[in-house]
Amino acid sequence: MPAHRKPVGSDGPGTSAFAIRLDSIDSLFYPFDAAPVPERTLSSDVRSHLLDEWERLRDANPSWLTVYAPASERAATDEEAVGAAIGADLEAASGPLRGVDPLTRSERVAATIGIAFLFVCIAVSSGLDRISEDVFVEGASQGILLLGWVALWLPAERLVREVVPHFFNRRRFAEFAKIEIRFVWVPD
Repeated sequence: MPAHRKPVGSDGPGTSAFAIRLDSIDSLFYPFDAAPVPERTLSSDVRSHLLDEWERLRDANPSWLTVYAPASERAATDEEAVGAAIGADLEAASGPLRGVDPLTRSERVAATIGIAFLFVCIAVSSGLDRISEDVFVEGASQGILLLGWVALWLPAERLVREVVPHFFNRRRFAEFAKIEIRFVWVPD
């Protein structure tokens, strides 16, 4: 373990600490979410951190998640609502990705345009291949087809970097989705 990282201690006899330290309770959540606290969505960074910590500690079977938060926020924080939000988000993360991180409108529009553009490029490329066997025309045909595939780059990236990994991580989220949440209020 690196010297700068504190070892995970015990919160009690025989238990490993499954914890997250925050600068602010608001840093748990997606920053633009104006929903009531129990309905808020965890930020993807927080969700990823919790998944990584769980993977590291799961063999020790932690009984609770400890949230270390600034004492100055204690009076303004509804611990029950924050705990409900964490639990609901982790429960949603144990299902399909569209339940926890659905496509935005712009992502749906981009995917639709990309697919339509790919089909147009396939048609144009096929047409060019039929009218000539000239090397330059075939090169242009392949370039147009490549352009169509490039239009799908971002949707393909989301598939490879988010959808497929989430499919394999769902079971892990389910393992700790209903974990007890405890708060420790630390001096600022």
